[in-house]
Order: sequence, then C-alpha cells, then structure tokens
Amino acid sequence: MFLPLKFEIKTRNNTLRRSNTRPPKGRMINRRQLFYISTASVLGLGFEIGYAETKRIEVTKLDVGIGRKIIFLADLHIGVLGHVAEEIIELVDEEEPDIIMLGGDTVDELTVDVKSALKSLSSLEAREKFAVMGNHEYWSGKAGELAENLKDQGFKVLYNSVVSSTAGKVYGLDWKEDRKYPQIKAEGIVIVHDPNAAMSVSGSALILAGHTHGGVVLFGLKYSNSVFTRGLYKIDGGGVLYVSRGLGQMFPWRLSSPLELVIIE
Repeated sequence: MFLPLKFEIKTRNNTLRRSNTRPPKGRMINRRQLFYISTASVLGLGFEIGYAETKRIEVTKLDVGIGRKIIFLADLHIGVLGHVAEEIIELVDEEEPDIIMLGGDTVDELTVDVKSALKSLSSLEAREKFAVMGNHEYWSGKAGELAENLKDQGFKVLYNSVVSSTAGKVYGLDWKEDRKYPQIKAEGIVIVHDPNAAMSVSGSALILAGHTHGGVVLFGLKYSNSVFTRGLYKIDGGGVLYVSRGLGQMFPWRLSSPLELVIIE
C-alpha cells in the first residue's frame, strides 16, 4: 500500500515590496467614513493577497517509495489571464521526471487556441506522459481537440482505462458531470480530476486529483466544491488520496491557496 514516508513543501514566492514612505497628515474623519474606508481597505487587501497567491508556487514532495519520479500537474487552465507557464516548465525541467501526469482542466473556456496554448507543454520531457480530462475541457467543448494535441506530444489520454507503466499500473478516470463514478479496485496509481471519485476506488492505490484549487480556508474552516479539499487523505477503501491545489485558474485570484506542483517519488 502506498503510504507517504515524507511530506515536504518548498515555496517559491514573489516578494512584495513595502514602502518606507510615511503617509501624509490628513483631516479628521467621522465613524461612517472610517467604516467605508476600512471596508474598502480590507477588500482591497483581500484582492491583492488573492492575486499574489496566483504567482506563488509551492512544490510538494511525497515520498511513497515508488522508485520513479512523477510530476502531477493539475488545473493548469492555460488561457490568457494570470498564468505562470514558464516558471512551471522551469520547475519541471529542474526535476527531470520519469513520468508526467496531467490531472485535467489543462485548458478552459478562456483558452483561445488550444494548439498555441499547449506549446509550453511541448518542451516537457519525460519517459512516459499520461493525461485525463477535467470539467472545463468538456464545458468549453475543447476536450477532443486537446486530446489530439496531447497525443501529438506523446501523452496517453485515459478515459476510464488502465495502462502499464514503469511505475506500475496507471488508471485514468474521466470526468463525470453527475460526479458519480463506477466502483473500481485499483493496485497502482489513479489519476482523476475530481477528488470525489476517490470514494469509488478500493485497493492499495495512490489517487491523484485536483479540481478544488485548494478551496478556501478561513479561520480554520475549509470551504470547497468537493468532499476532499486539499492535501493528503486516507481512503476507506484502503488507498491514499492527494488533492493538489493546482497550477492555474480562469481568473487571477486565489485566497489562502497558492499554486502547487506535486512530485511523487
């Protein structure tokens, strides 16, 4: 059974500069004005912090004793706004992975041209490459075009199927709109966009998912569009699930959820 022996996180930040300039003296304001100014300041700070999170990449390393280096890229959302493709490619190249796995939502409704958007991925080198589809590929009507372009780049696109790899069996589950997945018994690695699919997987599998963008964590509470939000979970069926916060978004704003590149060894 895959059980992480190490859990390591490294962070790349864009440093926010602080001004040393003292604010000028101003006139007195009443309580209502103070409330409006304070509210606007809090909202502005929230948007600024949320935008900064779209530029900060954390590298998470899971040591499961698999004997291969796998990089899991989820929710790239390669479009026009706020993408950091060059830095992601640089990080992947530095790691020299044996296997690359795409966890869905590689493109979305804002991706103008799929072939052009995927040029950045064409430089990714690995012995084996696998991919599954996410909801935005289907919602945007670009799933077929994306699959063909990925195949041209050497990816095996999996639709509820299993293939052999140098790291063992790889199962790929396709996105389901009703989010109800068939029961499967897996011994190996499962890649799926939707973390809710983990409830349908039994066996000693390592399940890799995305979709949630890490949700939102405020005051210790998690808000998410899925049962599983972010990070590591032990599944009742005997496996282990890791939910990535992903590496992109349609609009450049995240709160308490920086980008995440996941490496499995």
